[in-house]
Amino acid sequence: MSQTYSPDAPPTSRTRILLLVVWAALTAVAVGFVFTFGSNAPYADEWEFVPALLGEEPVGPWFWKQHNEHRMVLPRLIYHPLFQITHDFRVGMLLQVALLSAMALGLMTFAARLRGRAAWPDVFFPVSLLHLGHWENFIMGYQICFALFTVFVTGLVVVAMQATRETAFSAGVRAGVLAFLVALTGGSGLVAALPVVAWLIYLAVIVGRTGDKRKALTLVGLALLPVVYIAFYFVGYEKPPLHPPLSRDPVAVVMVTGEVLAMAMGVGVSGVWWGVFAAELFLAGATVVLLYRQTRGDKTSLVGLIAVGAGVFGVALAIGFGRGSMGTDMGLWSRYAFLAWPLLGAMYLVWAKAGRKWVPMLLCFASALAFTPNLGTGMLMGSSIREHYDRMEIDSFRGVPAEGIVARNFPNSPNEGQTGRAVLAIKQLQAANVGIYAGYGSVAATDWDWFLPACAIVLLAVAGRWGWHLIKAVLAERARELFRLQHERYEEQLVKAAAATGLPRGLRWVSCRVTGDATLARDLVNGGIAALVPVVVQFEPEVGSDMEENPMAREPRPATAVFAFYRGTWTTTGRVVFNHTPDQTVAAFGQQFRVIHHGHH
Repeated sequence: MSQTYSPDAPPTSRTRILLLVVWAALTAVAVGFVFTFGSNAPYADEWEFVPALLGEEPVGPWFWKQHNEHRMVLPRLIYHPLFQITHDFRVGMLLQVALLSAMALGLMTFAARLRGRAAWPDVFFPVSLLHLGHWENFIMGYQICFALFTVFVTGLVVVAMQATRETAFSAGVRAGVLAFLVALTGGSGLVAALPVVAWLIYLAVIVGRTGDKRKALTLVGLALLPVVYIAFYFVGYEKPPLHPPLSRDPVAVVMVTGEVLAMAMGVGVSGVWWGVFAAELFLAGATVVLLYRQTRGDKTSLVGLIAVGAGVFGVALAIGFGRGSMGTDMGLWSRYAFLAWPLLGAMYLVWAKAGRKWVPMLLCFASALAFTPNLGTGMLMGSSIREHYDRMEIDSFRGVPAEGIVARNFPNSPNEGQTGRAVLAIKQLQAANVGIYAGYGSVAATDWDWFLPACAIVLLAVAGRWGWHLIKAVLAERARELFRLQHERYEEQLVKAAAATGLPRGLRWVSCRVTGDATLARDLVNGGIAALVPVVVQFEPEVGSDMEENPMAREPRPATAVFAFYRGTWTTTGRVVFNHTPDQTVAAFGQQFRVIHHGHH
């Protein structure tokens, strides 16, 4: 332990509480949005999946079955069993909220670790990930394919930021697993995984130069997994029949690509997408320059981050080519926000790690500005869609046949274009007694009506437990900072309290000096937080005592002083463990003290 007292650290307790409150509030809003506007019924492309979900189509081939340009193996492997348990299409909606909420909280923690403390601009993560501009994803449960993409690609960002030459193998293993998982999410995942494959080969070369050929070959094998998967992906692949050829208009391609990338800020910025896109391009260039200047020796992290960024940009470009023929506004879809967001998150983290405050502040400010139009768009679209599904539910309750429900409600609606699939699906849902079509012609409830409220309760319980632990960590950090700020006061307090005990006999307490940082611990006997503080104590022998003739009586004595945090302040009974450091005190009194590390509880 250092023998010099550390300089005062900036207060972070209130910042952490602010971040936690915003995160919890936005999570609750997103969950509320799902229950308010989401329906237990298919939405848009989900009509195609009803036969497989209800057992009317063999599920094995369906896992591999092509949907537009995509084979969404992993999302279907997750979604299908969840639907079998719940018979509720909203389970996918809640899963998306849970994934994004957990990721926002994790990224706030990661950003704080990168810079050494929490900062208020970190509110960027929940504000940009949990706003209602994601309405299209939140209302269509099957969009877990895009939510998983976001989580895995952001995971690659985190891995790349921590990669060094020394950790090349472990970083490569994590990146290889994540790259394969993102490839399994669909066509977008394939595009994002390919540049990461190149980074894995780069890491394999680094590891190979250390002489460990087995580890290098392991990384090469992981790099080949997405490549082999891509080869199988295109076996039997058919071009979607209703999609036009790839766009050859460079203007349309650039516009749609820019729109997709701008959606990282949410669909609420659609009217100024060009400005957002230009700002993102400028920031991306500045970020690469910053990375290059800060990694002049070890380029491992730089190459990884460029690979992940190239993957996200490649996805946007692929959409530009694929949708540019359909119109120059085909990138302005709410769903694309999930695909573009990892690039925005990566840039924030890079600047936060570099200790630069202005870019994180600007990104936070921009996401806050976009929050209101995102909120308005989400509420408007959500209420419109809810009315649409309420009308269909009423028609089903009145006994209107499937053909009539579709004819009355599908024109000029989000489900337009799904007519044939929907007629078949509604009949199957009525027969299976599922969702808003349950009890065709009568009032009926599914056997699983309790499940989604239970899921919400469990989600809130988990979030509450997580929040409670975070609050405890915040309180511990507040206690630590308070001791740093007022340690001189507590030195005097210790001398007075210890002198009142009359111990050691024959000696008078003169002074006490703190010589190092306090070690915080949970007091398992008395409860609360204890501070184990390294001190040096100066004594004088009492007049007339046996200690007057002892030459060692006036020698400074090292010890550990024990303080307790009670009602927002530090107190002490004068307890001191002589000739022990704080670590030795913890070891000697292991049944009483459990160390609290920075950022933990």
